[in-house]
Amino acid sequence: MSAAFDRMKARETLTGKNVRESMVNNTKYFIDTFMPDDPSYKENVEILGKGFINLRMNNYKLVQGNTPQMDIQASLSEDITFRLGDIFFYEDGYWLCVDSNNRHDCLRVGKIEECNYFLQWQNPKTLEIIGRWCSIRDPYSSGLDENKTVTFGNARYRIKLPHDEETALFHIDKRFLIDVANGEPIPHSIIKYDSVTNRYTARDEGFLVINLKESQIEKDDNWELMIANYKDSPESDIQRIGLCEIIYKGEPVIKSGGSPKTFAAVFYDSNGDEITTVIPSWELIFPPEVQNSNQIRVLSQTDNEITMEAGKWTKGIKFLLKVSADDSVFGYFENSIEVEVRGII
Repeated sequence: MSAAFDRMKARETLTGKNVRESMVNNTKYFIDTFMPDDPSYKENVEILGKGFINLRMNNYKLVQGNTPQMDIQASLSEDITFRLGDIFFYEDGYWLCVDSNNRHDCLRVGKIEECNYFLQWQNPKTLEIIGRWCSIRDPYSSGLDENKTVTFGNARYRIKLPHDEETALFHIDKRFLIDVANGEPIPHSIIKYDSVTNRYTARDEGFLVINLKESQIEKDDNWELMIANYKDSPESDIQRIGLCEIIYKGEPVIKSGGSPKTFAAVFYDSNGDEITTVIPSWELIFPPEVQNSNQIRVLSQTDNEITMEAGKWTKGIKFLLKVSADDSVFGYFENSIEVEVRGII
């Protein structure tokens, strides 16, 4: 019996409560069956913070003069789906989802825009350095303001980036260090903050658009870290009671294409006695060239342990594995180690 005949028989068994439902089910069947044969079909594309998805990526084009965009389509049978504001990692680049809809209950379709900058700033409360991939463009490049004269000191940018708990803290006049000229960073400040136009609170999805203009360097700008209005975190503000230790078998090494590696956090109080009630948070901090890469996969986080594996062709990468915990009884714990990825042999 031929494969074509098998597919025909499978379609005939698709049912629904009415004609529309039967057509939807039949369309879904066609999508799931034939989408993997499409030349634009890509497997295991990472959505940062969510997981991996299979989808079509096609119709590459430049919009507003110089902004790369692509259309994407994914089966509704995928384990995860994409939403506005998601960041995709694809072919060593990062892409922001700027359009997403469920077309006719058959297919998830959308658009992604290529990110060209990693924007960094400091959380105003915790003083932690935060960063997000974003699409940063010259707003005049669209041609809408071709007759406007732009002079030095009046440079502007329009930035699209995910809307989350960190970017929600932005405000008018917040400053960033963007780009470097003649060995000095170029500061910019927010002149327009729009968290409404491209955000849908009922579905808890969307992205943020901010407009920036060039500003002046200030004395607390950190040129080395490229953080505007940088503040040091006073050691006295952190209450440390006891010790946190990261333990593992052998060396702090993950073998490329090898078996998963497990690291565990052990907490001790000020007397040196082990604490079993503290719940840790884990963080992988990559160097810029592998920032948020899918080359290192976290397989599980259970109790005080984290298990990771490295891709087959991942060698020579080093990253920080950080663990922290803020316990109401025992205080704040923090520790980190450098993990290296080596070949199996």
